[in-house]
Amino acid sequence: MDRRGFFSVFPKRILVGMAAVYVLKSDAESLVYESLVKKVKCEKDPCEILKEIYKEVRELGTYPTEDFIKRTFHINLDGDESNKEEHVVVLSHKAGDKERMIVQVTYFEYRRKSSTIKHPKDIRTVLCYIKGDNLEIAQCDYDEKEIRILLPEILQGIRNKKKLLKLIR
Repeated sequence: MDRRGFFSVFPKRILVGMAAVYVLKSDAESLVYESLVKKVKCEKDPCEILKEIYKEVRELGTYPTEDFIKRTFHINLDGDESNKEEHVVVLSHKAGDKERMIVQVTYFEYRRKSSTIKHPKDIRTVLCYIKGDNLEIAQCDYDEKEIRILLPEILQGIRNKKKLLKLIR
């Protein structure tokens, strides 16, 4: 390569290299940020978060003539704005000397892109028993990593709905 060719191509290569470094650096920073955020969410024990969910839902109380608590929430859990929200049901009732709590999450999807109707794609449950300050998870359709990320999102969604309800009243 002669001198003129080298000097005409060299600035372009530097520019492309600098752009690549900038893009890769910002991607690396966002990956680090996401892993730190997820790590913070994962620090609490799932049983502790379930206890908090239980307390928050319990504060909402029962409906008249019912001896159990059933509350429904629409929460954006997957971060996908196109399907908007997942449906979360928290059901709590007496089971002998314990309290039985079920957290059921229904995920929806569009069957056709032009449709406005969403159909249930997947339903997962967490079943636990509460006696005093002890909480035992009896059944869980999520693995350890999923539950550690999911439960804080559900708890935050419940708290957000409670704040909204207090503003309306």
